[in-house]
Amino acid sequence: MNQHTQESLDAARVALLFQALIKNAFDVIKVVDLQAKTIFVSSSVERVMGYQPRELIGTNPLDFVHPDDLDGAIRALESVKQSGGTHQTGAIRARHKDGSWRTMEAVLQNLVDDEDVRGIVMNYRDISERHATEQQVALLEERYEKAFRNSPDSITITDAETARIIEVNDGFERITGYRRSEIVGKTTLEMGIWKDPEVRRHLSEVVRRDGRVRDMFIEVVVRGGGVRSCLVSAEVIQLDGRPCFLAVTRDITDRVIADEKLRQTTDQLRQEHQELLRKNIAFQEVLEHIDDDKDKYRHEICTNIENLLRPTVRKLQEEGRLSRRDVDILVHGLDEVTGRHIDDYRNNKSKLTPRELDILDMIRTGRSSKQIAEALGLSSQTVHKHRQSIRRKLQLDHRDINLAAYLRSQ
Repeated sequence: MNQHTQESLDAARVALLFQALIKNAFDVIKVVDLQAKTIFVSSSVERVMGYQPRELIGTNPLDFVHPDDLDGAIRALESVKQSGGTHQTGAIRARHKDGSWRTMEAVLQNLVDDEDVRGIVMNYRDISERHATEQQVALLEERYEKAFRNSPDSITITDAETARIIEVNDGFERITGYRRSEIVGKTTLEMGIWKDPEVRRHLSEVVRRDGRVRDMFIEVVVRGGGVRSCLVSAEVIQLDGRPCFLAVTRDITDRVIADEKLRQTTDQLRQEHQELLRKNIAFQEVLEHIDDDKDKYRHEICTNIENLLRPTVRKLQEEGRLSRRDVDILVHGLDEVTGRHIDDYRNNKSKLTPRELDILDMIRTGRSSKQIAEALGLSSQTVHKHRQSIRRKLQLDHRDINLAAYLRSQ
């Protein structure tokens, strides 16, 4: 075998090798002339786009491009014609034989002056899955970006090692009064944002130890020196391969102020209630003293009447100086003074039930039926029935007398 024959065999093997590579390649190779007519297409096009190579010979590749991407494809083709170099198209949708649209990425190279090619070479591949994933990732990033920017809470990302702020949202600016340009690249300690720096140190320790912290109370010093009460939640995240702290801080100053006002009001009401109880006890003691004095005076009066007046009345009666009628009037009057009717009141009072005794004491102190009902948890109608029962048992039901005034006179 001479050298020429060997070279011919080697060239044949190389040709077969290139044919196998082109056939099994993931990319489609297409050559078009300056009029954009296809003069060659690799057999891999059947696997990628569903067409037989012969179906595409003589066709214009622009006829397969999605209408919305057509202008970009034309510009790319014209650019490579004029420049004589290469051009990457980016994502362009092309029609598959089954009618679906596949996202392709192409590289165009002008080899018109190459005698072996004499056309524009197009290498393109199907990136539909990658493109869909990229679009989904971009959509998620856009949603997260909007959530980050528009959250009413402060959101900060801080380098875990240097404690320098990497990013803040609009909520941080609203709460602290500092602009993003003023804070990024600095630490919160440098800005004096922590009222107590030890709290920041403790927060960092907890996050490093447990990986997160939830609703820790902190106080933040804002621009101008004011202090805001906040709840912060933080955790460790990985950002570009480095550990960072993601912190979400909620301003609860208004709630804290409202809680404090409620506490103060509650304390005030409790003090007023205790003072009212003290006064009520004192009032009860005064009433007891009045009752004791009344009993003392009554006893003295009764003693004088029994020792002085009644003997005198009996003597006048015996001497005939008073008529029977006058004696009866005097005796009745003395009975009124000595309080025999009071004894009747006490006997009648013993007939009252415990509930009626409670109501009687409240009537004596001047409480209305509505106030008694609220104090004892009764209806006004029930209190009214008890009042009627009390009047009946005290034998006042047929007498035109104010019950409260009558009770205070006893």
